Amino acid sequence: MDGEAIEIGRLAAADRADWEVLWHENLRHFRAPDVAFADLPVIWQRLLDPAEPLHGWLVRVEGRPAGLAHVVLRQHTFSARPVAILEDLWIAPFARRRGLGERLIAHLAEVGRAAGWRRIEWETEAHNHAAQRLYDRIAAPDPARRYRLVLG
Repeated sequence: MDGEAIEIGRLAAADRADWEVLWHENLRHFRAPDVAFADLPVIWQRLLDPAEPLHGWLVRVEGRPAGLAHVVLRQHTFSARPVAILEDLWIAPFARRRGLGERLIAHLAEVGRAAGWRRIEWETEAHNHAAQRLYDRIAAPDPARRYRLVLG
């Protein structure tokens, strides 16, 4: 990464094609259901709508799309400050093991501090040991268990 131009910026309308390439990689990697692909236009509109709690960032290396992050801001009952949920963090295969995930999270932390977020939370799959090595270095694991009730 030394000497390479790395840019991290909020998603803008002109980023759609680059975002779609990365988002499709992510969806395929995680074997997302067909509805995730079908809902892509709605997700894109939400990412661009300032009234929505969903926000997105794009990472470029030498101008090439290399990663993305999606954050959902939610209210919290213990504080007036919002909590950021890092819903998606995706680094393209060509750009992995180059520190981009850590740089992206550090960028989000800067954004969050400036915007008054209380914290950033995220989860990862139990078998994603590479991501967990990074996360264990930069954040504390949450002691709470997470449950899921599928409604449809």
